[in-house]
Amino acid sequence: MSFFKRLLFYLFGFMIGMIFLFYFMGKKEATFNYSPNKRVLADIKKKDWLFDSNIDSFEIRKINFTNKFKVDFSKSNVELDSCKTYVLINKTEKKDFFYKIENCSKVAKFEKLLF
Repeated sequence: MSFFKRLLFYLFGFMIGMIFLFYFMGKKEATFNYSPNKRVLADIKKKDWLFDSNIDSFEIRKINFTNKFKVDFSKSNVELDSCKTYVLINKTEKKDFFYKIENCSKVAKFEKLLF
């Protein structure tokens, strides 16, 4: 079998596999969280949210949560057993906002930090 025929067979199978993958994964709304930042944000997004009294509920929304926030692992405390504490940064045009989040098993508690 010539190289050209093998290349055509490979490309044909690759295209069928890609169509299959995009069709089923697109309906499932699957996400692939490979970075530690995305994994932490996806875990927090799944849980019930409790807000401190000084946070407006309009400041933080689940829709844009994974896109706008970054986890600052140097200021976070992930060594705890019960509730890990993360510091999130929301960068806007005017100012950076910092939030401390206690990520427990079923609840994520938000607290605004002033730096």
